[in-house]
Amino acid sequence: MLNGIVKSYELKKGKIETYVLILENDKKIEIVKKWVDTTMKNLELDLEETLLVFLEDNGYVINEEQDDLDKKAKGKVKLVATVEPKEKKETKPRTKKENPTKELIIQTIAQALAAMQVDNLNIENKAKLVTFSLDNKDFKIDLVEKRKNKA
Repeated sequence: MLNGIVKSYELKKGKIETYVLILENDKKIEIVKKWVDTTMKNLELDLEETLLVFLEDNGYVINEEQDDLDKKAKGKVKLVATVEPKEKKETKPRTKKENPTKELIIQTIAQALAAMQVDNLNIENKAKLVTFSLDNKDFKIDLVEKRKNKA
């Protein structure tokens, strides 16, 4: 089967076992034995058929039947129109909902802290965050409203 294509082949032992093929044009090719064994098992081929498959797949041997099929397949290739990326839509600025309850709670907390004579009292967000210092330590109060459970 490999006559006229391969002069000789042999199994080369080593860290990685390989088949060494010498082609008719004196070109030397090494094929990893593990690949050969896996291909033989999966395609149910003998050793020479598997080596021939490798040579055909990697362009060392031209298979006329395979070339004809490739030409037919290339003739049926359909061109797909490319799609230009769409421009991003402008995003509207985010509007925060007013929450008078949270604002009242933050104001009340700020007044209570001021009565305690804390340092650096600052309302970072009128409905969420208060920062201050007391006894040379920095603190932050973050108000979070829990959502109702879905029933």
